[in-house]
Amino acid sequence: MNYSMKRTICILAIGCTFIISVASCSPDSSNTGLSPIPLDLKLRDSTAHETKDNQAVTPEKTGIDVVTNRKNALSKNSGLQQVVHEDVAPAPRPNIVIMLADNMGYMDPGCYGGGDVLGAPTPRTDQMAIEGLRLTSFYSETQCTPTRAAMLTGRLPIRTGMDLATPPGIGAGLSPNEATLPEVLSNAGYRTAIFGKWHLGDINESEPQNMGFDEFFGQLYHLNAYTQEDRIGYDPNWELGNPIYGLVEARKGESLRVVAPLNLTSLGLIDEQSVDRAIAYIKNQANSTEPFFIYLAFARPHFPNVQNPKWAGKSSKGPYGDAIMETDYHIGQVLDALRETGIDNNTIVVFTSDNGPTYDQWPDSGYSPFRGGIGAAYEGGVRVPCIFRWPGKIGAGRISNEIMCTLDLFSTFALLGGGKIPADRPIDGIDQSDFLLGKQNNSNREWVVWYTGTDSAAKTLPTAIRWHQFKIHFKTYDTFQGSENDYSQIPAVYNIEMDPGEQHNIAGEHDFVINAAIKMVIINYLPLTYILSINQIGFYPYYCISIPSP
Repeated sequence: MNYSMKRTICILAIGCTFIISVASCSPDSSNTGLSPIPLDLKLRDSTAHETKDNQAVTPEKTGIDVVTNRKNALSKNSGLQQVVHEDVAPAPRPNIVIMLADNMGYMDPGCYGGGDVLGAPTPRTDQMAIEGLRLTSFYSETQCTPTRAAMLTGRLPIRTGMDLATPPGIGAGLSPNEATLPEVLSNAGYRTAIFGKWHLGDINESEPQNMGFDEFFGQLYHLNAYTQEDRIGYDPNWELGNPIYGLVEARKGESLRVVAPLNLTSLGLIDEQSVDRAIAYIKNQANSTEPFFIYLAFARPHFPNVQNPKWAGKSSKGPYGDAIMETDYHIGQVLDALRETGIDNNTIVVFTSDNGPTYDQWPDSGYSPFRGGIGAAYEGGVRVPCIFRWPGKIGAGRISNEIMCTLDLFSTFALLGGGKIPADRPIDGIDQSDFLLGKQNNSNREWVVWYTGTDSAAKTLPTAIRWHQFKIHFKTYDTFQGSENDYSQIPAVYNIEMDPGEQHNIAGEHDFVINAAIKMVIINYLPLTYILSINQIGFYPYYCISIPSP
């Protein structure tokens, strides 16, 4: 048998391994209207993740700021003697703030090479980077819904069924069987709130107020959903269901209330309204003995960037640039509110984006120096800006090219908050607290894997893997609406340090990279009961997989 034929058989055998589901998401008849309950949850007690122990484990800490109040030890003009004579209590757990942009490109902020260079300066984002940690290899999922699901559950979207952006009125959403970050933190004694975009379901069971958040103010969908009624030819009789086209709010356990319509006229104020609510929440919680978690999900710069009158024309880049400048201003408002209330030093803040830019909507889109945009697993679609800030805990001015991804926010923040990560299901997020706090220089993550597509979980192949300095592609797209690039016979390999544009496929001389990708998928994401043996013959490993009969 010649070399070429042996290699073809090897690749075909390897391809068979991917037929096995990462997490079989077969429909559940008792869960009509929801996204399918993943098999890895069906096989376990669905309530096992609920905890009755609300006593959080507080991390060790030494120093004079181990005090009973949640503010800085010397805030509000309190004297050192007064602080020392307070009853000493365990160090307070941090407040947690996640700020998530929608469709922002890697190079849109000035600290990533954009800003003034691209006609839209971002001084507050740049200052946040100076005061904290800026990551240059942080990854999202390929679309907004998958990223939000990954961040809030710590699980690959293929496990939760949230692997594509959900349209309005679809009658589906994140399963209530999932354990979310706000739920985990709430069980640990946190107050939780979301302001802004949800996009994880528009049925009652899957709405934020029923997924762990104490309160919700914002919108259920992406911005362009709210412009449909203004489009030529719109017919409400052909909607998928009963979409809720409005600004909504609710507290835990309540039904959503529409507080204002959202359309081409009112969309310009949507982020300003959400940020105002977030700032009011910060001020209200400042004197509380309970920590809080805020998820501030900006609606912009997702298209159409209907301009806020206060920001119209501020940039030289049109509506998109104006949206970037407004978002930057809002980031500064949140950081200012934390300082003014004296809780700055006890609050960890992260700013990132849910995916790359929407080139299909140019010029109403961002910019990335990498190949691809939203919907693609090429670097431009998933490599996004990310900045962490926690004064006194995260060193100022740090820059790292270590790998981290959205999944890790779940595990990291859950543990920093003293929460209990569910042990009854696979969790793909990794705790990165030691890396963020500077206790180690390296991230705890060596790779990121993406699964995308409309096939069922049982047929979905990995789309791409980032491992060390290499990117391995099995199947991907250049843009959201672009043509498919299928590498299923021999995956494409790019060295993204030497070739960040992913233009030069080096698979032919880098079998070890493909082998590493296959090994990490088999070991980490395929059921181990299917693996009979791993035999190395010569230089090329052959993976012998047994697929049992139905």
